[in-house]
Formats: sequence, structure tokens, C-alpha cells
Amino acid sequence: MSSQKNYKTQESPRGASTLSVEEQGVRVNGYKQVLEMLRFADPSFRESLLKRLASERPELAKALKREL
Repeated sequence: MSSQKNYKTQESPRGASTLSVEEQGVRVNGYKQVLEMLRFADPSFRESLLKRLASERPELAKALKREL
């Protein structure tokens, strides 16, 4: 028996293929939700993520750092 999950695509009403729930991952759509995730993240990962964000969205990265 394989230990890999069996991901299946589903057909949308328009016939286009959509991803299953497992393939979609976690959707983040809120500033406060991002802050909570960053607070619990490993410090090295958090700094790496903020550094990459600062290269594209410096004001957002600064705001997140202030609130952490």
C-alpha cells in the first residue's frame, strides 16, 4: 500500500480542471492571520520570509516587523 496521498482534480462546471482541497493548500487572506503565522514561525524562517517580502513590498515588511 502506498503512503502517498491520491490527489484528484475535479471538473468545474465550465469544464476547466480545478485542484482538490489537498492541492490548494492553506489560503491566507488577512493581515492579522499573517501576523499570527509569523509569530509562531521558526525565527530563521520568519526572517528569511520578511527579507524576501522587503525586496518586493518594503512597507508591508516594515509594518509586519513593527507588530511582531
